[in-house]
This record gives sequence, C-alpha cells and structure tokens, in this order.
Amino acid sequence: MSSAQKSLTLYFKRKAIVEESDNNLAKKNKLNDNLNNILNDNVTTTQTISNTEPSRDTQPNINENCPLSTTANTTANDNKKRRYQKWYSDNYKWLIHEPNQGGFCRICRDYWKPTIPFYSEMNARTKGAFATQPFVNWKTAPGPNGSLEKHQQSSYHNTAVQNLSYRQQEGSVIEQLLNVSELERQENRQRFGDLLDAAYFLFKHELPHTTLYSSLLELLAKTDHSKKLSSFFDKCQKNASYDSTTTVTELLQTISEIIDEQILRKIRESRVISIMADEGTDINRHQNLSICIRYCNQDTGEPTESFISLLKIKDKDAQTIFDTIVKELEAKHIDMTKIRFTGFDGASVFSGEFNGVSAKFRQIYSDSILFIHCRGHILQLCLLDACEHIPEVEECLSTLKSLINFINRSSIRLARFNDIQALLQCPQIKLIRPGDTRWLSYFRSISVILRCYEPLMITLEHISNERDEESPTAAGLLSILENQLTIFLLHSLEPIFEALSILSKSIQTKNADFSQLEQSMLGTLLRLEELKDINITEYQKIFEIVDKIKTSSNDDGRKRATRTTTRTNEVSLQQQFNDKIVKFIDKIISNLRARFESNVLQFLNCFRIFDVAEVTDEPEYGVQQINMIKNQYPNDFNDNLLSEWKVFRKYLFVQKQQQTSTNLSQRQQCINLVKNGMLKDMYPQLSLAAEIFLCAPISTATVERDFSTMNRILTDLRNRLTTEHLEQLMKISIEGPCDLDNNIKDLIINCWKTKKLRRISV
Repeated sequence: MSSAQKSLTLYFKRKAIVEESDNNLAKKNKLNDNLNNILNDNVTTTQTISNTEPSRDTQPNINENCPLSTTANTTANDNKKRRYQKWYSDNYKWLIHEPNQGGFCRICRDYWKPTIPFYSEMNARTKGAFATQPFVNWKTAPGPNGSLEKHQQSSYHNTAVQNLSYRQQEGSVIEQLLNVSELERQENRQRFGDLLDAAYFLFKHELPHTTLYSSLLELLAKTDHSKKLSSFFDKCQKNASYDSTTTVTELLQTISEIIDEQILRKIRESRVISIMADEGTDINRHQNLSICIRYCNQDTGEPTESFISLLKIKDKDAQTIFDTIVKELEAKHIDMTKIRFTGFDGASVFSGEFNGVSAKFRQIYSDSILFIHCRGHILQLCLLDACEHIPEVEECLSTLKSLINFINRSSIRLARFNDIQALLQCPQIKLIRPGDTRWLSYFRSISVILRCYEPLMITLEHISNERDEESPTAAGLLSILENQLTIFLLHSLEPIFEALSILSKSIQTKNADFSQLEQSMLGTLLRLEELKDINITEYQKIFEIVDKIKTSSNDDGRKRATRTTTRTNEVSLQQQFNDKIVKFIDKIISNLRARFESNVLQFLNCFRIFDVAEVTDEPEYGVQQINMIKNQYPNDFNDNLLSEWKVFRKYLFVQKQQQTSTNLSQRQQCINLVKNGMLKDMYPQLSLAAEIFLCAPISTATVERDFSTMNRILTDLRNRLTTEHLEQLMKISIEGPCDLDNNIKDLIINCWKTKKLRRISV
C-alpha cells in the first residue's frame, strides 16, 4: 500500500472516531482524552492532513501524574479502559470530571491554594493531582489500590475534608455576618429595653424625667454586674448614647401613643359610649379641660372609664367647651353617634337645660342622649343643705375648720401640738381641713379631731396662758371644745358622716353602675334610720365619753361634775339629740331621696328586669320596661327587642327556679350579655340594651382624679411642662400598666425606631 493510500485510510478512520466522539459529547458533554493521544501520534505522518483536523481535537494536558501511551497499535479495549466512567463519581462523591481536562477533587481544589500552609509539600508529593492538576490516567483509577482510593485516604484530602466540615458548620461569610448582625441587634434591643424600663419608671411614678433620666441610667450601669449596659453605652456613638433629654422625651411621646392607641381601639370596638368632662385650673393659672370616656370592654363586658385628653381652653363658656370636646374626639376618630350619656358636675355651663354642654350634645347629635348629674356632687350638696338647716351643726363644723386652720397655719403651734402628742404617747396625727367641695373631707376631719381631742385641748390651754396676740383665739376655741354640746355633736356626727362616706366611696368606684348605686343607697338610708335611735350602742358609748371629758364651768377654772349635774346633762343631751341630730338625719334622708330620684334614674330602673331575684313567669313581666327602653332609643332598637326579651325572661326564670347560690346579679347578667360570646350572638338587641345600662356614669370621680394627677405632676419645680407633655405623663400615670411586658416593649421600640433614622439597630 502506497504512502498516500495509507494516509487516506488513517484520515477516514480518524474521521469516524471523531464522529463517534461527537455523539458522546452531545449526550454526556465529555471528550475522550485517549483519542487525542492517538491523533497526536499520527501528527508527524502528514502535516497537510493534520492541519485539517476539527478544532475540538485539542492538545491534551500532559503532566507527570498522567503518563500517555505512545504505542500506535492501541486496541479498542485499551481505549475503553482508559476513559472516565460515570460510576467513579457515584462511588467517590468528591470526584468531578471536566471535559477536555480530566478529573478533580472538588474539595481539594477549593481548599489547596498557594496561601494555605503545606501547599508546597502537597504539590511536590502528589504533583498536584486532583487539586491543582487534572487527573487523566483513568487506567489506574479504580480498585482498592487505585488512584481514587489512595487519594481519598491521603492526609491532604482528609485535611481539606475537615476544613470543609468546619466551614459548613460556621456557614458562609455572609451568613456569619448576618448572624453577627442579628445577635447584635437582639442585644441592642435588650439593652434599649433596659433604658425603656428606666424611663417608664420615672413616668409612672410621676418623677422629673428630664433631670433624673441620665442619673438613673448611670446608677443602673454601676449596679449592673454583668456590665452589659456599660458595654452598650461604650459601643454607642457620642451623639447616639440615648441618655439625653431628647431620647427620654421621644420615649414619653412613643409610650403615650401606644397606650392611647390601645385605649382608642377598645373604644372603637364598643357600641355605645358616655362622655365625661370637667374643667380646672393648674398652678400656672391655665384653664384646662379633662375628657374621659366610659365604655364596655367587648372581651370582658366590664364597664371601663379611661382618660382621653387634657386640653387648654381660653374660655369657660358652654360653646367653647363643647367645640373643644367634639374637635378632640373627632381627631381621635371616635364615632360621636355612639354617645348615649353625658356626665358632668352641677355647674350650669355643663348642666344648663337649654345652653349647657349637655344640651348642645342633644341638639347636635341626638335627643336620646341623657345627662347624668354626678352623684358624688349631689351627695355633697345634700350634706351641705342639711347643715344649713341645723345652725348648731353648721356652727360645729365651722369651729372645726377654724381650729384646724389655727393649728396648721403656724409652725410653732403645730410643733407644740406634735410635742404634746408625743408627751402623751399618742400617735402623731395630721389635722385634715374639711372642704365644701372635697368629698369625704368632713368625716376624715371629725375622725382625726376625736382621736386627738385631749392633745388639742392641752395645746389650746398652753397657748391661751401665754398672754400673746393669739391667746384670745386659743381661749375661745378651748371654751368651745370644752362645751358638752360640742363634744356630743362631734361624736354624734361621726357615725352619720361615716355612713355617707361609705356611700361616697361606692359612688366613686371607677366601674360602678346604677344597680350597685341603688344597693349602696338603700343600705345608707337604712343605716341613717338606725342612727335616729338614741338607745343604740354607739350613743351609749358617746355618753360615756362625754362624761369623761372635763368641761369648763367658769373663768376661774374647772370643777368636777356632780351626780346631779351629770343627770341634768344627760337629760339635756337627750333633748339636744332629738332637736339637732334627729332633725339633721331626717334632712339628709329627704335630700337624698329628692335629689337622687331623677328621670334618668327612673329610666335606668327599667334594667332591674335583668335581676334574677325579681323575675316572674308572668307573660307581661318586663314588657313595659322593654318598651320604655325602645322608646328612649328608637334608632337603636326594633321589634326584635321584645321578642328576644320573651325568650330571655324564660332563661332568667329557669335560673331562679334552680335556687342555687350561683345565681347571677343584675350587673353580672348584663356583663354576660355584653361580652363576646353565645349570649351576645343569640340576643343582639338585649346585649345592646345591657351595654347602654352599663355605660351610664354615676359620677365624675374619674375626671376629678385626673385633675389630682395633674396637680401631682405639674408642681412648682415642673411648671414649664407643656400641656402636651403634661397630658402624656398623665396618660401613663393613669392608664399605663405597672410594668412593661415584652409585648408592649416590642410595640414601643418598633414605633420609636420608625420616628426617624436611628444610629443603632434595634
């Protein structure tokens, strides 16, 4: 065979092999390295034919770890043994095969870099096989002693595997950074929560927050043995230490917003509300208007009274007050059509029938809105009116005021009084001045005077003997205190005022309703009727006390009371009791019955049908009362109200027949109807009627307490507080929880960090 024919035969053989290789590449994307070796052996045979070879037949990589066969007569079986087999990678998961190059260990290739220790040693001993250089000697690859198994058992491969395992545990660089960032954020959030606790402590306890905040944080940092708070301050930037007045002011605003939003959410969920308001003057002589709302919590059914706003007003006329209330409530997105009651004191600007604030609510929103005069103010008016009709009682109470003013207005006289109490081994008692507008003040004043009666008399006697300008006043007060009638009146008035104080306390209960008021009222009237009997135990003890106290006889001194004078005094005191005490009690009772019986109370008495003790099986029981409720609020109820009542009446009657001690009161029945549950779904109209009853305010004590809170916060040293900050402090003091739990903290911190861009991640 000629040289040309031999070259042509080799050409077609090579072309057939290349076409077969192309088919394998289309399926597996791999190139047969041994075929390139054969082609390279024949390159020198003819340069012309070699130049026509396809571009994919590239020169193989040659290194010491992959010796190539140079024998031209290599058989097909030998070629098959020298190819990469897929099962290599199945058995050795670290093996990857790259076409045109060879096999690599993906673990070693990623790990062994020139910067890694022992890289030079590894490269010298292994020639970089599987790591930096591809492995192509597949003939020696399989088997227990093959190259693949030897590489897997090598120390260099194990080092790379251990490093990979460690990196997988630690995560990627980005994951590590994210984890570090998240841990830092959580730590910052916890430390900022400590700052929040410190600020809230000052707000809740009505302490000066702008002056004490930084000092309190320094104290907390010193007492923190974990040093976490100190580390937090050290880590913060100088302009972002969060111990400044600006920060505590921002926290004040944020906490107030969160508390306000929680209250407003419950108010918006309720179906009816009542408005309570009053005006007062602060130490800066500014006129302020306090607004409260009474509503029912839909989750529990309990009536609640919440402080809403404190607003500065320029005028005290009805129109200004009305406009201020409406503007504030609308700004807070409170539905004004939910109003069913308005509760104010007896001032004409609020209670005026035609131009008062309550009248304007009826004119603008609904004629069904009822005005309720504060029962606490009514009780005080009943007492003052009764005192005016009994001059001796009024004079006795006036003497009480003069006596307390005389002692308290002089530090010298007050110190002497305290020294005498200590000398007589009496408890140190502070004298309380009664006031016509301060509820319970008369009972507390009389109770205090009777407890320190003897030290007071001795104090007045010492002052009167000094012959100075105050001696005549002391002598006059002493003569009044030594008088038996004064002693008897003071002791007799104490149980009367005590009964009234109990009624006053029940009226001032924050979530009290008219059913509770009626029960307290009935108990008070029965107690007053009992106190008209001179033979009860209390008066027998009073007579004994009066006999023990020395009375004045003449200007020269005192003389011991004889048996005859004692008997005469007893007769005269009995007469005084009938003429003064009994008449005083009768006047109080008549005032209570006259002033407490109003059209509103008659309407609210309709809800007594919910009382299990009074329910009957008569078909007409409660029908009249249901119709009265429907007529009062025609926009709220329809004929379904009566239908629901006829079914609910049977439910109440079954409870009564069971005669168990667990029968619910009228109040509890209404609460069960109001709160979310089965009864509310079954009787929607009755549920609304019960909610109206529970929302009726019996007093404005909540508003009065708001002004007391204002006076505690706005002191002479804090008189520069703005009305806005004062309102926020009042809201936290009145409505804020005792401590902040984690849920509220999260709400506060999330709200705070959205106010502006913060330099710290929380």
